[in-house]
Amino acid sequence: MMDKDSNKTDRDELRGRFTRFMEVCIRNARCNYLKVQLRRVPTVSIEEVPELLLAEECKPSQVNNDDFDFEEEKLSEAFRTLPLMRQRILELLFVEQLSPQEIATCLNCSVQYVYNQRSLAIKALRSLITKLR
Repeated sequence: MMDKDSNKTDRDELRGRFTRFMEVCIRNARCNYLKVQLRRVPTVSIEEVPELLLAEECKPSQVNNDDFDFEEEKLSEAFRTLPLMRQRILELLFVEQLSPQEIATCLNCSVQYVYNQRSLAIKALRSLITKLR
């Protein structure tokens, strides 16, 4: 009789552990699903867009070239504030379109240094441009 009660207790404990395990798995799956849904960009099928919206053309008066020029000026001003080595690395990357390995050879530095400086330069440009707005 003692063996039967012990066996039932073991099964109840196992059932309780499994139930808790499943609750945690389901909660984590829900959280992961919600994270994916929040990152997803909402899209609309072309069939759902009203024809009136598709027929509208962009009128020249709606495009303002002055805004673009102003943004370009802010970018060049922010670029000038970067240290010379970061400026040179960005020029080699984006203007001359060299690979980080080629830049490292050209500047006698490591490839990781090129990656680090590029990252720091882009971060600095972003923060400087947002400050100028």
